Amino acid sequence: MTPPTITVVIAQCLQRSFISPLAGPDPRLKPCHLHAGYANTVRLLGGGPQNLPNVLEDFLWHAHGGADGQHPGAESVHVIYVDDEHIDDGSELTTQHFSQFGRHCVPGEVDERGLEGYLGTGRTAEWRGLRNGRTHVVRTPGLNDNMYGSGFIPVLTSICQEAEEVYGVRPEDIQIVNIGGWSIIKELFCGVWELMHHGIPDYRDLNNREATIRFHTVALSDALSYSVQREHHNIALDITTMIGGTVLRSYQDALAFCRL
Repeated sequence: MTPPTITVVIAQCLQRSFISPLAGPDPRLKPCHLHAGYANTVRLLGGGPQNLPNVLEDFLWHAHGGADGQHPGAESVHVIYVDDEHIDDGSELTTQHFSQFGRHCVPGEVDERGLEGYLGTGRTAEWRGLRNGRTHVVRTPGLNDNMYGSGFIPVLTSICQEAEEVYGVRPEDIQIVNIGGWSIIKELFCGVWELMHHGIPDYRDLNNREATIRFHTVALSDALSYSVQREHHNIALDITTMIGGTVLRSYQDALAFCRL
């Protein structure tokens, strides 16, 4: 029997503080400095003068299995939501962070519309609650927590172990696609570069600190990712190609990559 192709979708910072509908392009409407902005929101979540489709949620709808969770191909797709979280503990570090970027992702805190910025954008808040063995939620307060063995790394390690022990899939052969934000920080460096060229600790050789799992196929989705500045997004795409990663230009490319 041929082993399945297992894909992991790493969905970074798909939260209302960062990507949520705005009334217009005026930057003063943004809830914090890190918000993707009007143009990115329309590009990913749809609407606007051209009534564009909501490609981000449609992609995740397929990845989670559609209306009944049984969409063909979804049984081999894992989704890891990596959420930013800042508990307002009054510490100097938290105060400085809010001073630089604006207040964001505080659990339980709502905006003037009664929406919690900490929660996911649109239906992603609902999907985070799925208990299907393929949906995972990680909460982290730092940009670089996905490196150095924390953040989403433990979850990815458990997926690798299951893939090998249950399905006979070598961890290195698991496909990874990065979506969300920010393209040039979390997507490129914590996603593509780290997973292809640095790797994650190898659970098969725990006594060897130099042993790592390096993934052969790691992609960055152009259509489903964002940076606050478009030029940073484009630079991330160019560097991804330069270092051997895959750039998925369209929403349809991302679906095909996941075999959905």
